Amino acid sequence: MFKVEDRHWWYASLHELILDFVAKEERSGRSLRMLDAGCGTGRLCQLLEKCGEVEGCDLSPEAIAFSRARGLTAVSCANLNSTDLGEGRYDVITSIDVLYHSAVADDAAVLAKFYRALRPGGLLILNLPAHEFLRSTHDIAVHTHKRYTRRELLPLLTREGFSVERATYRLAFLFIPIACCRLAKRLLPRSPEAEDVASDVTLSPAPVNSLLLQLVRAENLLLRHCSMPIGTSLFVTARRPVS
Repeated sequence: MFKVEDRHWWYASLHELILDFVAKEERSGRSLRMLDAGCGTGRLCQLLEKCGEVEGCDLSPEAIAFSRARGLTAVSCANLNSTDLGEGRYDVITSIDVLYHSAVADDAAVLAKFYRALRPGGLLILNLPAHEFLRSTHDIAVHTHKRYTRRELLPLLTREGFSVERATYRLAFLFIPIACCRLAKRLLPRSPEAEDVASDVTLSPAPVNSLLLQLVRAENLLLRHCSMPIGTSLFVTARRPVS
């Protein structure tokens, strides 16, 4: 992640989409206070610094070491299952591909912590892998406990008190080819030795990476105004009501 996060089409396009939504939260020149819960190697924290004060936390000491290598200082190891995030501290909380992880004991309990930690009117931004039938060896490599659907996630948010503002699938143009590929792998006979349990996070050749980035940027423009009915990821923004 640390090696490719700045350039990889998946990370770059998602970070741009997140920044679009965060930029709308800047009001009257007031600097935002933000938390990236599950900050990984810190690229999103680095990008969010232009919008205000950013803190990051992650379960992995190795991830925090990489974040600090980027020059980030307000990052620390934390277990979201047990860490108290405080009350009414943040204007924005981002949690990107975190709740799905097998280390998260109770996703609803973590969402409750996010709600409490947000100031009234504060914004939560989530991105999660979508649809259990898209599960692959990548999920094994990155310790996926659960892939989500919109129908499953939204009740969790509303039960904790959030007002959901945007709930859309992402990467719609990749949905059919990825679904076909992964379903075919399940149907075709394979020996256990042939199963390559590895993450999909590799940097494609520059022309391919550039093409994919441009395609997702075009989709991002659409997501400013509408939601996608299909996709391989689920992107949600939800707000803690003012009253």
